[in-house]
This record gives sequence, C-alpha cells and structure tokens, in this order.
Amino acid sequence: MNELATLTKNQEIKEMAIALAAFPAPDKWSQAQRKQAVQFAALLDTAQKMIVSANLIGIDYNTEKQKFLKNAGRTQSVHTRIAYASALKRLDAWTCRQKISPLEMTPAKADDFIYSLKGERASASIRLDVSAVSSFFTWLERRHDGIKNPFRGTKERPAKKTVRNIEIPSAEEVETIISELPADLSAAVSVMANRGLRAGILSTLSITGNRFSGYSKGKDVSGALPVEVLEKIKTAKLPLRRPFAGVLPNTLEKRIARAIGKLHKAGKVQAGYSAHDFRHFFAVTEYLKDRDIHRVSKLLGHASILVTENYLKGLGEVE
Repeated sequence: MNELATLTKNQEIKEMAIALAAFPAPDKWSQAQRKQAVQFAALLDTAQKMIVSANLIGIDYNTEKQKFLKNAGRTQSVHTRIAYASALKRLDAWTCRQKISPLEMTPAKADDFIYSLKGERASASIRLDVSAVSSFFTWLERRHDGIKNPFRGTKERPAKKTVRNIEIPSAEEVETIISELPADLSAAVSVMANRGLRAGILSTLSITGNRFSGYSKGKDVSGALPVEVLEKIKTAKLPLRRPFAGVLPNTLEKRIARAIGKLHKAGKVQAGYSAHDFRHFFAVTEYLKDRDIHRVSKLLGHASILVTENYLKGLGEVE
C-alpha cells in the first residue's frame, strides 16, 4: 500500500495508506476500519484512473497509428498494411459513435466492438480485424506505460472454420481462363499458374531477360520465368521491365475473381477460382512431376520443407 501511495504522489492516499499499514490482520478489523479500507480502495481507484488519463493525454494517437501502419505486420506486406488500416478505421468509427477515444478502450468495450462486427462481417474478417487492432494495442503497450491491450484474452473472437473447400483448376481450365481473360489479366494468371508467384508480388515484379525479381511476404524473391509467361506479357503489350507496376494486389485479385466468376456462370470452368488457386495449381502440378518436395519448396519460396509439406497436405496431395 505504501508503494502505491508513493507512486500516486497524493498526500491523502499517503496518509490513509500509513494508517491502514498499522491496522491488524483484515479478519480482525473493526467496522470503522472496514469502512476506512473501502474508502481507501475507492480513493485509490480514482487516483489510478486519473494517472491513466494523464498518461493518455500525452499520447498522440494519430501519430502512433501512422507509425504502426508504416511498419504493420512482421512481413510489412501491402496486404497486411491495408488490412490493419481497415481494421483500425472500423475501430475509430466505433469509438467515435461511443464518444470515447480508442485509447480509452477496456476489455468490456473490446468485446462490445467485436459484437458490433458480428452480423455485418464474415467470421474470418472479424478474426482479422481483432488480430489487427490487438496487434496495434500490443505495440502501444510496449511504448506507453498507461496502455494495456484490451483485446488480449477476449473470448468473443469468432472460432476459426473453413470457409470453403480448396478448389484447384485443371490444366484445361487454366488454359481456358488464360485464353478468355483480358490480356493484362491473362498475363497475370500466367505468371501465377506457370511460376507459382503470389498476386502480391506482381506490383514489384521486375524482369530482365528471362529472370525476375520481386518482393513478397517480407522477402526478396527471384528466379526464372517460363517462355510462355514472357510471351503472354508481350502479347498484353505490358512493359517487360515492370509489367504490373502500380497495380494494387487487391484490385488485381478482385478483377480476376470477377472475370472467372463470369466464366463459371457461363459453364466454361467448374468453379469461381481465386487468384491464389493458380499458385495451388502450380504447386500440385510441379509436385506431381517427380514428387520432389524439396524442389517444390524452393520454387514456392517457402521457409522450410515442413511449410511445403503442410501446404500440400492442405491441397490433398500428401498424407
């Protein structure tokens, strides 16, 4: 108690703490002493809230948020930054409606924020939002004594579940898709299906001869591109050096999804495949050539063989 009194620098609390220190064991307190203890607890609670408020006043929320977003996620990927920014925007809107600062979030308010998302967003999207805002508060917690992560330990985050079965296009469907899509999308799908690159790397893709380099998931990636990929880029009349410069990954993925959705409705393909399904196609195609998981792991740029093994398990290719 004396330590807390010293911490608060509050004379009234100091005096009461000293008096309480002279009390006998709690089970021997008189009625008057019990009343004094309750008063001290209330006073201390008020003082602690004042300290927290004082600490919060010294935090420039918007500046801290921009610093966080600039370094968002361990991989610092464009996808991660966009997802984190969107989640924090939703939190800002909710706290504005509640007439509080985001820095005043408590565990109860954190749960209420999650409740507000249910029914409006898919479970997977809510999990992503919670992960993003929780990551932000953990980051703040390390920088400011007055901040605690209110999302830590919440039980209201939706349980993880499979949204859809992974569907992989056949070689014939890939050929159909590449031939039917607009030239720029055809070139992008060719890169993903014939070299297994993620959509997120395309905006950073640089090509010299048949060699490429780019940045994906926080890592530099390089290698050789098949002849058919280079031909598709040339056919689309894209600049060979930086064919997809300035193309936002989310925009590209949505355009591909919409275009393939139309092919699916027309009965030309079996499913509305996503951009990432072409990386799945590449992984399975390469693995079935010789079942050399080490070679496939290197082509996919995975950190370890275990990652590739789990990846192929998820695609139903290894036990």
